[in-house]
Amino acid sequence: MSGSARQTAPHEVPPGTRLVLYACLPASLGEAADHSVASARRYVADAGWEAIETYVDRAAPFESRALCEGWHNALATVEQGKAAGIVTPLLVMLGHLEEDKSNLAAWQARTGALITTPWAVVDAPGATVARRSAT
Repeated sequence: MSGSARQTAPHEVPPGTRLVLYACLPASLGEAADHSVASARRYVADAGWEAIETYVDRAAPFESRALCEGWHNALATVEQGKAAGIVTPLLVMLGHLEEDKSNLAAWQARTGALITTPWAVVDAPGATVARRSAT
């Protein structure tokens, strides 16, 4: 099974939307990696959204999310209807392995959750281009 999650462009997410902020940071970088979480928090605030929970896993970014507690908590928060989706500093933080990508795509299709990053700009239906938005 192959699939990919659909990134939601910032202009498609209305102000006031409640999101979960999730990041998977390499344990080896320690606090040096935390700037990405702070940057994502600013992105959420600047867009007028609300980050209701922040989950950060300290794990190798290219390993499976299956064993990451914060990841499962982020998914559960959305599934419980507390948030409309997930914002993450980088899409790869949601999964690098093909199995993780397929699981994320299936989860998104099942829940209707949105996924956005500071780099998500969708130019056309079904096409995702990763580049910094103008906002």
